[in-house]
Amino acid sequence: MPEAPVPDPVWTDARGCLTAAGRAAIQAAPPGAAPAELAAHLASCKPCQYRLLSDGRPPPKPGERRGAPLIWRVAALGVAGVLLALFSLLLVRWLAG
Repeated sequence: MPEAPVPDPVWTDARGCLTAAGRAAIQAAPPGAAPAELAAHLASCKPCQYRLLSDGRPPPKPGERRGAPLIWRVAALGVAGVLLALFSLLLVRWLAG
């Protein structure tokens, strides 16, 4: 099985992940024309994929919250819960009646 090409040292850091220069090289290339060694690394490295898609931010740690839930979602869940409870009570009353 052929070995994947090793990226240029300027494009990777000590851990082997893409540096800002490596991400810039991929972003500057037209679709399908990124340097082969960068594309091969990006295809196999989840942290680099996340950094490229999230504009350079590091990936969140497992279980880390990204922010408070939107207030409309909390309100919608509350309303849905109340409606479900009312429907359940009406159904029980109708079945027992």
